[in-house]
Amino acid sequence: MKFTEHAKIRMEEYNISEEDVANCITSPDHLYLDILTGRIVAVKKIVENKYLITVYESNDEITVVTLFPTSKINKIEKRVKSGRWLEL
Repeated sequence: MKFTEHAKIRMEEYNISEEDVANCITSPDHLYLDILTGRIVAVKKIVENKYLITVYESNDEITVVTLFPTSKINKIEKRVKSGRWLEL
């Protein structure tokens, strides 16, 4: 698994470990395709009312592009409802 510089900065900013990211990707609660970017979006509940969103590309190797924690489930639901994210 590789990480873009942007993803590394986000991991440091939000104090998220590589293990947390790997767990989100390998056993997500929800998995989506972002139709605008063609990237995969993994969503994993990390604590009560808090989710880790990990955006990555999967070719020969997984490349994590960005990630962020959120407690705003409506942010996720809005992207699904608008059709931007399609559930896989």
